[in-house]
Amino acid sequence: MDDWPELTIGEVARRAGVATSSIRYYESIGVLPEPDRLHGQRRYRSDVLGKLGFIGDAQSAGFKLDEVEALLERTKAMKGWLEVAKECGCATPEECALFPDGAESVDVDAALRLVHVSGGDCRRTGG
Repeated sequence: MDDWPELTIGEVARRAGVATSSIRYYESIGVLPEPDRLHGQRRYRSDVLGKLGFIGDAQSAGFKLDEVEALLERTKAMKGWLEVAKECGCATPEECALFPDGAESVDVDAALRLVHVSGGDCRRTGG
């Protein structure tokens, strides 16, 4: 029962300081995921408060909602990359396939992709 989301849209709106209509709009355009429902009523997990805070901060910094959505996707990719990187056994970035080598131009989207390594070894192969 502890895993069941308990926050109603009104409670989320009150805690986050946003209108319920804004929350519904963010869901409709995909900036926020659709919440679970109990008897047709939206029920949220508490992590939605952090997402709403991120959205508000990004908008305050001048980002448009479509840009905020892109930022959210990139932060998910970065989190995944960091999860892989924390298990890295390489001694330096130069020997690690998770980092671009000196010959590669840095493509941010490519740099954030998860690198799949065989046998759990992310060291560069070949030369």
